[in-house]
Amino acid sequence: VHTVSQGPGVALDAQVAAVDGGLLINWDVRLDALPESWLHTLFETYVALLRRLAETPHLACESVERFVARQSEAMAKAKGKPMERPLSPLQQAYLLGRGTHLPLSGVAMQEFREYRGDIDPELLRSRLAAMVGRHESLRTRIDERRLVQVVSDEAKINLDLVDLSALSNPQAEARIDAVRRDFSHAHFDLATSPWQVTVFLMPDAGPTGHTVVVFLRFDALILDGRAIASLAAELFDGVVPPESAATIGTPKEDISAARVSDAAYWVEKLKDAEVPSQLPWKAPLETIPTSRYSRQSVIVEKQHFTTFSRIGAKERLFKNSALTAVILDVLSLWLNDGALVVGIPVAPQVEGAFANRSSFIAVQWDAARNCFAERAAGLQTDVLEGLNHLAFSGIDLNRVLLNANPGGLALPVVITNGLTWPTLSSGSTMQWTGGLTQTPQVALDFRFSQNPQGDLVLDIDYAEQAIDAATVADILAAIERAIAGIANSGAFSVNARDIVELSHYRLNGDEENFVCPPFLERIAGHLFEGDPSCTALVSGRRRIAYGELGQMVAGAMAGLKARGIGRGDVVAVCLPRSPDHTAITLAAALMGAVWVPVDAGSPEDRLRYLLTNCRPAIIVARSVPQGFDAVDPAELMSAPAPAGTPVTMAEVAALSQSEEPAFYLYTSGTTGKPKCVVLSNRATANVIGSTLAEWAVTDSDVFISVTPLHHDMSVFDVFGALVAGATLVLPEPGEEKDAVRWNELVAEHGVTLWCSVPAILEMLLSCRRGDQLSSLRLVAQGGDYIKPMIIEELRRLKPDLRLISLGGPTETTIWSIWHEIVAEDVAAVPYGHPLPANRYFVLNDQGGHCPAGVVGRIHTAGVNVAIGYLEDGAISQTDFVTVADPEGNPVRAFRTGDRGRYRPDGKIMFASRVNGYVKVRGVRVSLPDVENELIRHPSIQRVLVVDYGVEQKGEAAIGVLYVVAPGLELPTADLRNFARSHLPESHVPGRFLKVDDLPLSANGKPDRRRARELLNGAMEPAKISAPAAPAVDQGDRRVLDIYLGVLGKKPANVDANSDLLALGLLPSHLKIVSAEIRTAFGVDLTPQQLLRCRNARQVTSLLAARAV
Repeated sequence: VHTVSQGPGVALDAQVAAVDGGLLINWDVRLDALPESWLHTLFETYVALLRRLAETPHLACESVERFVARQSEAMAKAKGKPMERPLSPLQQAYLLGRGTHLPLSGVAMQEFREYRGDIDPELLRSRLAAMVGRHESLRTRIDERRLVQVVSDEAKINLDLVDLSALSNPQAEARIDAVRRDFSHAHFDLATSPWQVTVFLMPDAGPTGHTVVVFLRFDALILDGRAIASLAAELFDGVVPPESAATIGTPKEDISAARVSDAAYWVEKLKDAEVPSQLPWKAPLETIPTSRYSRQSVIVEKQHFTTFSRIGAKERLFKNSALTAVILDVLSLWLNDGALVVGIPVAPQVEGAFANRSSFIAVQWDAARNCFAERAAGLQTDVLEGLNHLAFSGIDLNRVLLNANPGGLALPVVITNGLTWPTLSSGSTMQWTGGLTQTPQVALDFRFSQNPQGDLVLDIDYAEQAIDAATVADILAAIERAIAGIANSGAFSVNARDIVELSHYRLNGDEENFVCPPFLERIAGHLFEGDPSCTALVSGRRRIAYGELGQMVAGAMAGLKARGIGRGDVVAVCLPRSPDHTAITLAAALMGAVWVPVDAGSPEDRLRYLLTNCRPAIIVARSVPQGFDAVDPAELMSAPAPAGTPVTMAEVAALSQSEEPAFYLYTSGTTGKPKCVVLSNRATANVIGSTLAEWAVTDSDVFISVTPLHHDMSVFDVFGALVAGATLVLPEPGEEKDAVRWNELVAEHGVTLWCSVPAILEMLLSCRRGDQLSSLRLVAQGGDYIKPMIIEELRRLKPDLRLISLGGPTETTIWSIWHEIVAEDVAAVPYGHPLPANRYFVLNDQGGHCPAGVVGRIHTAGVNVAIGYLEDGAISQTDFVTVADPEGNPVRAFRTGDRGRYRPDGKIMFASRVNGYVKVRGVRVSLPDVENELIRHPSIQRVLVVDYGVEQKGEAAIGVLYVVAPGLELPTADLRNFARSHLPESHVPGRFLKVDDLPLSANGKPDRRRARELLNGAMEPAKISAPAAPAVDQGDRRVLDIYLGVLGKKPANVDANSDLLALGLLPSHLKIVSAEIRTAFGVDLTPQQLLRCRNARQVTSLLAARAV
């Protein structure tokens, strides 16, 4: 009976049935889909395997790989064909790495070696011929389609001779250099055995005595590192190793049973491993498709290495264990975060013919645990244990690690021990002078071996697209210093301070040479002794001269003194921006009173806290919450001022240098209880004096005050302008957020200096018309990420405009770090370098100084560091810590909530925030504190607050996922209203998403990445449901769709009342929105008009009004 089955989408239907005591095997195939020759071979192999299994049923316990290997060899011998063996998992992985489907691939795993010396090329040819006949590996070809390796009977010699003898030595070297770059990276044609020897015949030997240069290249598909080293010794020294006469063969014993137990060992061992190691990669490794490779090397003399090894032996450590421990401990200093997880290549079988039998194990290294010697001992134990669990291969380990990092790389760092590999003899006529190893998905390969003289050779092969050459050089130099330190001291320990080079701190200031500028004395001089007709303030139609402002200040001082206010007393100024605010602040400062600008627009609960916590002796305000007493500013300043100057210059000169509390500023870093920072005049004098000098400010300059007066940057607007004798423009109440009016003020008054957070500057630019900003000569931004696109716009606006980046938390007084933005600052604007008399340290979790390029927590020391925090009337030192400076001396510093890295040129680059702090439109927000406020809602069971968008691009926003308690309901609008009643507006999340449960990661922690995906609308919730979007009327919907289309987002759960800024709207979007609205509705709404609309409903209302 002959039957054929067929089905749609089926190319091969393999059927096996029991018939008459045997097996009926029937394969129905589509020959248009599969090649007939391949099918025929596969069918033959399958039938032969079944027959062999029937004849020898005990082989059923073998692994499939071993069973197939046995049968393939038997079939090849029976047919007189070249011997074939299936590729090992590691060989298959190397083949996969040659392609471009994985990150950091497109690379052939191969070793290139370069030798120089004097040897007869014909002797090399004859030795190669003998070696090819002797070693199966040199006759092995790789069939990448069938995934088998074939040992050919043909003894082909892959040798090229290149005659350069007619050239000059420089010309010959240039030719060799050109060949080397391509030769070391080229992929072999797998139609032949993948190895190559190239001999360059050099011109007259000259002083070097080198008559030949020899390139060797071997693919790891056929040979491992030990075998390559042995072959090199055989080629150049004629040494034939005894094991080379054996055949490659197949594994000698079945490991399937051991594999199960070894798998359990490794899964448990690596359960907490975090991969890949967070080194200072140039880009996320998963985003690098391929790379070229380079090598850097250093040689440690035999004497030092011998001494080092003896010291390690006293700790019962093998040489390789001691060296690996030093490499890992040094490399840990370059970690941005977490611990190290690296691969260690191992070769479990050394007998038999040359081949690649290597695998690898994974080891973890946490520099924060135990002492160095104990860590090294633990490493040695881990390696020895790992060698006893090799049935679970390195490829299997890789899969386990990748389960925790899908789409990424598991072990981009490996450490290869070549100490026991054969070397050339000390009397050899050839010398190994260089080389390169490259491995798919490996970015950093540490290799150590010994040369014929017994010196230690340390090589680092690295992916050029993954890590900077300068970083590699620093790591290599630090390892060399660590080995020398152990050898010289006799102690097996690594001291980071002795090995990390810190020249990137060279722009740090020296506090000892600080000379305090008399900034209060200069203000007093302008107010009471200078030209009284010069304009000090402009507010609306009022132009207030320095003489008039001096009278206002004197009146305020008299009013304060009349109410018993003196030096050290606290004056809370709870007023909108106005000349009165300025005068009262100056009066308090010149009296030595502690002034506190309080945001008069705060929610009542917050305002109560602000006023209660600072314990003011007097509150100057037009209205305050019930229970507080306040003095109206007009009443305060109505007191008659005494004749003459109200303060002596000696008094204010002393005040300028005072390290006592001078003013308080509340940070926006927390929510319900913001921190009250206590700041001094000495620190303020440093900022103002340094800045005025750096920016070349004169009395002809015109400032504008747009930063909220409770924000630290506003201190410079007021005091900087008046110290310089310049003019300060004050937008009137109601103009605080009116960017159209700001442009008019700049043009009307010829403002020359602009200083604000980036979001305010963007508003200014978005509403600019014509040349309204042509008077500006300097623009400074700080407090948030500076967008390169805004810098480009400013450059186009005025090419000669000075552009400044400012930074530093409130706890370091106004700003403590800066950078003048130059044309090269395209991709990102540096955080900068410290102001004079300040030092910025980047420290790791152990308090050690990070090398250049490594991300750590930023600490600030120096004149600018605040006195502390005011808590319940007392000064606390939370986050003000003692650290060791580079010389090991203890210094007081502020531990910021920022992480950054130093560039080699001494400039800091911002990296991220710590402890859940983010900056949203220039305001520092603590995400845990927002959670703490929201969880107080009686209907909420669980809540997760995350930032979404890209903070470095100025697109950061706050989002909430919340779970409602069983049986209760909590609409998003109700939770939003609750947030507004308990949080400042800057901290109110922009998106609220109700879910059935919070997303969790594999280790049970909140999955913040998944939460961001849900908030961004990038993925549909899986097992996490959100309520249906609220109903939106047709007009609102059309407007909302326009905005979402421009933003390129389709988030769930938005309506016409959703905050457009929270959705990611930027001033730069408004021109496009305006054009889209014109097309859709036939109504012209300018970007300036749209800027005033907070949500789609307000836009709809504006459209309706314009259409009338």
